Amino acid sequence: METKGTILIASPNPDLQAACRRALEPGNFFILAGESLQDGAGGEKKENIDVVLLDGEIFQNRREILFLQELWEKDANLACILISERESLKQALQAFQAGVCDIVSAPVVPEILSLRVAQAMERRRDSLELKRLHAFEQNVAPLWAVAGGEMETSDLFSKDFLAPAAFRLTMAHEFRAPLTALQSFLLILLKGYVAPEKWKEMIQHAFERSQDLLNLVDDLMDLATATQEMSQGNRSLVRLGDELEKILPSLKTEADQQGLLLTLTLQQNPIVMADSLHLKQLWTNLISNAIKYTPAGGYVRIFLDRQEGWAIGRIEDSGIGISPQELPLVFHEFYRTAEARKMGVRGTGLGLPLVKRIVEGYGGSLEVQSTVGKGSLFRFQLPVAAAPLSKNPTEEPGPP
Repeated sequence: METKGTILIASPNPDLQAACRRALEPGNFFILAGESLQDGAGGEKKENIDVVLLDGEIFQNRREILFLQELWEKDANLACILISERESLKQALQAFQAGVCDIVSAPVVPEILSLRVAQAMERRRDSLELKRLHAFEQNVAPLWAVAGGEMETSDLFSKDFLAPAAFRLTMAHEFRAPLTALQSFLLILLKGYVAPEKWKEMIQHAFERSQDLLNLVDDLMDLATATQEMSQGNRSLVRLGDELEKILPSLKTEADQQGLLLTLTLQQNPIVMADSLHLKQLWTNLISNAIKYTPAGGYVRIFLDRQEGWAIGRIEDSGIGISPQELPLVFHEFYRTAEARKMGVRGTGLGLPLVKRIVEGYGGSLEVQSTVGKGSLFRFQLPVAAAPLSKNPTEEPGPP
């Protein structure tokens, strides 16, 4: 029978190694084991590992973490599960920041460990399949265009075949993570693995993951309906700054709680023809992202002005920034940068695609400039409406 994958157990504790082996035996895995990562993953075998079960005792060893980073450099989709007897919040945060995908408490409960390993294997398979699909798209689409003799052929091929497949696979992957987490929490409660005094904590975790699912559904609906809702019947004359000021108090509170300075510079309050809900979504997503990914002590600056026939909005922050390699990808559905994922901030990866769809749907444009570790600047422009709402010396009628 073909094995389902290769599992590395890295622990100096023979009892823990044995417990992990017993839990994994029904799964038909090929199991490697060693007192350290280097012992267990020596030689050429380290390139074939699917999941690492890492003893929390050796997680504190810097040499082991560096070796784990080497494994990730060879295979970015390698899953790592930490097994710890004395898990603390600090250790959990350090583990997730290092790239660990899950934490299991010791002594090992076979049903829980086997479930978590199965979930890690599913996530790994999804990631690898998505990577293969994207590579296929990049490699085949240009050849298709050449064979057809026209770039339009490539566009149709991507639109009608490749893009929907990639989107569906990515969406399934995004839904699986919170759903499998919910399943884990419910199974733990169902099997009675935690004392009653811990139920509230487990239910809170389950509630948070269910909220992640609702956020994902809401963002998908906003993204799917944005274009249809841009019809002329849904548009009205709206002051861009007025919609910003409606949502600014809650965003200011969010910034204050994170220790950030949020400022607004309103040079002019131009009028645009748009759906007011879309303008709120535009401002909210750009400013919320700036707040989420800016460490305490930083700033988020908002500017609104008008230049000739365009309303100009800018959101500048001193946050984590975006690498040049990832900059072209930030407007793709579900994409989140590596630095954003390291921060552990929850997000769907659909906010910026929605912003792009809104701005371009109303005839505008969107651009971003960013430097890793120094911050980002998002700038959008929308056409000013042909006639003002009322006479105001700071506003000029737009082009006829």
